[in-house]
Amino acid sequence: MAPLDPEGDWERQGAQSLYNPRTSIGDERLERLYAQLEDLNRGGVQTQAFKLLQDKVFRRHDSDAHSET
Repeated sequence: MAPLDPEGDWERQGAQSLYNPRTSIGDERLERLYAQLEDLNRGGVQTQAFKLLQDKVFRRHDSDAHSET
């Protein structure tokens, strides 16, 4: 990753995150991410993976409901 992102701390913090069940920024493990990707490729928006990811994404209509305009 260092060649792709020279500003990142890939040799210390990036490497340490691989030892943790969850990375230092709270992302899913790589195996879980690949499983979600496979699920999405097979079933698209009808999958459980899509529904779980959709719940984590900021929805524009949520902010519109709270606006005064």
